[in-house]
Amino acid sequence: MYSKDMLVGIFLGTAKTEIYMEKNEHSQIGYRVRLRVNLRANEDFLVGVQRSLAQLQITSRYKESEHKGRQRPILRVGGIKNLYKLCGFIPPNLPDANNDWSKFREAVSIVSNGGHLQLEGLERLFELKGLI
Repeated sequence: MYSKDMLVGIFLGTAKTEIYMEKNEHSQIGYRVRLRVNLRANEDFLVGVQRSLAQLQITSRYKESEHKGRQRPILRVGGIKNLYKLCGFIPPNLPDANNDWSKFREAVSIVSNGGHLQLEGLERLFELKGLI
């Protein structure tokens, strides 16, 4: 439905990246890291984007309602393999609307290499999130 170049524009212009870190007693280092990309728009657009991502072997989840407080459709891309593929086809030298993709790309690299399980990697993720 949408070409690869159109998807690049969509994700650079409207997608929100999310680095979520929470305390977790069961984790080795005490924190759980979750990365994902959220895209909010109308249903037809999101279903088209989801179909186009599926052609690139990127799995995404569409929900008609994000939650009770926000009754709008959302498309989420999660999972390190899917995010690694997504970051792979978005050129690193292009600026984006929120200036988040360079930080998010680094976070995906840290997590995909297992660096989030070590203190240095976790500290770098806190820096990227802006907590340190």
